[in-house]
Amino acid sequence: MKYLILVFLFFGIAMLYIGCSDYNPSAPGLNQNDQVVNTLDKKPAPNIIGNLVADFTPTPPTVWNGTIDFGTVGEYSITFYSLTPPRDYSQASPFSEDFYIYRLGGDWQNQADVYLKGHHDGVLVYANNPPDPTKFESNGKVVEASGPFKMWQDRIYHIRGIVTWVTVGLPKGGQGTLQLN
Repeated sequence: MKYLILVFLFFGIAMLYIGCSDYNPSAPGLNQNDQVVNTLDKKPAPNIIGNLVADFTPTPPTVWNGTIDFGTVGEYSITFYSLTPPRDYSQASPFSEDFYIYRLGGDWQNQADVYLKGHHDGVLVYANNPPDPTKFESNGKVVEASGPFKMWQDRIYHIRGIVTWVTVGLPKGGQGTLQLN
């Protein structure tokens, strides 16, 4: 047993010596004077959560317009633009939509005002809920980011909240949170 421990100790010292010497078969082009460079050239963006409130516009194109407050990052306008027509009242309503975060009071269709654009698909289930609030949740990816949001380009986001109803099948508005990861 003593000899086995001595063999492992000798082997460990030899490996340490080879790893730190100019002769290192696992890294032939490197020596002790070389620097290791981190390939991550930018610091990861932090998570950020915004509280949003939006009103529903039922006329085509179907949109939700409102505001989102990110606290220290500021308050912005937000628009959800539906890429699928609204369905009649049913058990499940699939949707596909883009959202735009833009200058407060700006125009979501004016590219110069838009700071962030994302896309998501989901399903809203509301058959048993109206006129009570209905929960919704979706996940998506940021497809365009600039200005104060440029560090979140290509990041994942999560939206959670509730939809309030005027009547069955006609939403009034919604409120919730949007988290950028």
